[in-house]
Amino acid sequence: MNKSVIFTVLAACMFAACTSTPKSYTVEGVVPDDSYNNKMVYLLDIVTRQPMDSALVADGKFTLTGSADTAVICRLMLERLNVNLILENGKISVDMAVPESAKGTPLNDELSKFETERAVFGKAFSEKQRELRKNQDIDFEAARQKILDEYTAKSDSVCAIFFHANKNNVVGAFVLWNWSNFLESDRFDSLCEEAGDVVRNFKPIQNIINVNARIKQTAEGMPFTDFTIENGNLDGSKASLSDYVGKGKYVLVDFWASWCGPCKAEIPVLVEVYNKYKGDKFDLLGVAVWDKREETLKYLENNNSGWSQIIDAQRVPTELYGINGIPHIILFAPDGTIVARNLRGDGLKAKVAEVMQ
Repeated sequence: MNKSVIFTVLAACMFAACTSTPKSYTVEGVVPDDSYNNKMVYLLDIVTRQPMDSALVADGKFTLTGSADTAVICRLMLERLNVNLILENGKISVDMAVPESAKGTPLNDELSKFETERAVFGKAFSEKQRELRKNQDIDFEAARQKILDEYTAKSDSVCAIFFHANKNNVVGAFVLWNWSNFLESDRFDSLCEEAGDVVRNFKPIQNIINVNARIKQTAEGMPFTDFTIENGNLDGSKASLSDYVGKGKYVLVDFWASWCGPCKAEIPVLVEVYNKYKGDKFDLLGVAVWDKREETLKYLENNNSGWSQIIDAQRVPTELYGINGIPHIILFAPDGTIVARNLRGDGLKAKVAEVMQ
């Protein structure tokens, strides 16, 4: 074999070695100080919270090794310290004192850039809020809303840049998941249509897609969606939403729980509306969700305001109606059509007064 052939073969082998895909991962981490020695650092799946790996800190360092079939969004946790990272094959470095520090592989480098940019304007937002509290000569809420709008606009811009650069990998999934808190459902759905399968099949994104679909199915102007709770009546018998809704009255339905402070704060408003309009044209129904039956019954025993209740509903109605926070109060028309959702306070009173004219 002549020298040129040997050189060509060696060069090809060296190129293949340099460009081959890693078959395993190594996470090398450092900790802030010696107080963390002999303590465990845990690697958790950020979605399921299930442990995927762990290591003991020694001499201010720790190492995790293994193999990853697919890239997974994880969180390293060491007592109160945590760092997000993408578990993928390759060499990853982290500094547990810096939450945005995971680097060394393509996806982690991109995640670190995103989290670093987000941390910068998040810190600036917090500092501006602290300065506002020191200033007694301004309208605090108006000023706070202004900087909140600035924060939201900056967040939107950064998320858009990183999402469009990572539309079919787990970084894009992580970005859209975080961005979803600031997005209207139509825009979220539009972004999902742009995204690849990796993003669309990410479980939190799937959950939001499903919630948005249910919200659209139960939006204002849509017919009510019925549900039945086998032991939903106070005496343990079966109860359905259709026992009350679609029966020729306007019905205000309050989804609540006994442990929910904002739910309790809304009760004086509900009492006022109920006492003013109850009768042949108006009724009010409470639906206890996300609560233990005995706790609901105990609360109602001491705080029964007089209207009907369906209890022990758990997540059945909230999943059907895409409700992710309570209280959530919906007004239904006499034929069961949804008139308005998420009514509270003065807005609730005004809407009921409007339809009862």
